Amino acid sequence: MGPSANVECMMREDEFAALVAYGKEQFGVEFKGPGARTHKPFLAKVIRAVLGMVNRQDGGRVIIGVDEGHGKEGLVATGLTAEDLKTWTQDDLGNSLAAYTDPYVTFNLEPVAYQGRTLILITVSEFEEVPILCKRDYAPTLKDGACYFRSRRKPETVQVSSHADMRDLLELAVSKGVRKFIARAQQAGALPFQPTQPSDRQRYDEQLGDLK
Repeated sequence: MGPSANVECMMREDEFAALVAYGKEQFGVEFKGPGARTHKPFLAKVIRAVLGMVNRQDGGRVIIGVDEGHGKEGLVATGLTAEDLKTWTQDDLGNSLAAYTDPYVTFNLEPVAYQGRTLILITVSEFEEVPILCKRDYAPTLKDGACYFRSRRKPETVQVSSHADMRDLLELAVSKGVRKFIARAQQAGALPFQPTQPSDRQRYDEQLGDLK
């Protein structure tokens, strides 16, 4: 199981409300309807979504308990039943992910209260060194050896299937390797220290300013 340290989480209710009000998925956010982790077909869909986020720059979020509007546009936060909620814990999901991903995924799982309902928020960090692969089949959702990511054409999790998609992933991996080399060189005193860039969450909070 991947560690949960250094994973930004704790989504505020107003921030969550804005995501739902947007009415559709975004490149860094994927919604799943309600379901139990112990229901394998549903779990496979969640794992696929996590794989898509971990192979994306800055990672992303998977939110469980949000349905498409039945017969209407938009999203509906239906929440999870008490029994389904019990199945979604940090350790249990970590064990499930470890069985299907290589190497490990760094994530944080937490319940989110919204309009009297409880949902599950999974905050996923981008891969540390190399893209994360699926290491086990679960037809038709997961394929052994497949690399999933969030398509740059539209916000959905898909399998890498073109040279352009693979190039994007390789460029991200190379960029991460360069950043690690620079950080180690700075720690060793070989390069002058440069302040790190603010995270997406830090930039978001700065933009809110006095509105917070």
